[in-house]
Order: sequence, then C-alpha cells, then structure tokens
Amino acid sequence: MIQHIVVLKWKAGTTDAQVDDVFAQTQGLVDGIDGVERITLGRNRGQAEHGYTHAFIVNLHDDEALTEYLNHPLRQRYVTDVLGPIEEERIEIEVPGDGSERHTRRASLGWEWGATRHSASADAAALRWEEKER
Repeated sequence: MIQHIVVLKWKAGTTDAQVDDVFAQTQGLVDGIDGVERITLGRNRGQAEHGYTHAFIVNLHDDEALTEYLNHPLRQRYVTDVLGPIEEERIEIEVPGDGSERHTRRASLGWEWGATRHSASADAAALRWEEKER
C-alpha cells in the first residue's frame, strides 16, 4: 500500500463551505480512479503556526496505482479546478506502507468484575466495525 499525503494551506478569505466542497469532491477520485482504496480527510488539530490547516491521505494499492492516480485526468482536473482557486500552498508526499506499529491493549486476567480476555474473533469483529465506520 502507498499513502499519498496532501497537506493544504488556504488563501486568505477561504470559507468553511469552500473547504467542505473541496473535500466532498474527493469522492469522485475514489469512484473514478482504479487503485484508490480510500481517502481520509481532516483538519489539523494542533496549534502550529505554519498555516497548513487541512490534509487528506489517499490510500492506493501499489506503486502502479500511485502512478495512475497522479497522472489521471480526474485528479489533474481536481488539482486545477477544485484546489487551485482556494489553495495558497500544497505539500504532497508519497509514503509506502513499509511497516507499522499498533498499540495493543492487554486486559487483566484476574477474577475481579470487568476483567475480559480478548479473542481472535472479537478482535476480527472490532476490526470489521472499525473499517465499516471509516
């Protein structure tokens, strides 16, 4: 998997409605470009003074899908016609999924009330729910 990460700084006077429209139009990229698994959108929660307030992450199958995505006419129109009028600056990077770490929670295995023991089937059900909710 490859993640194409886009960090955005908007022109002065850009409204929340304009940003909402920019993000709403990313569905067309997911629907129209093979190899795009999903796009995650979000606002910066930090207090950094750099001015980059929003980002989206495009999850792609592989390097071939990344190349297709970057050169696809739908994406090129999106960058020019949707982002172009309101963006001041944009940073784009591609990060392969070379590895990842996850926090694992260990339940206590005592006799007290509330102690639970995780099972593989419960973990799988939680993962399916998490994927569905994204």
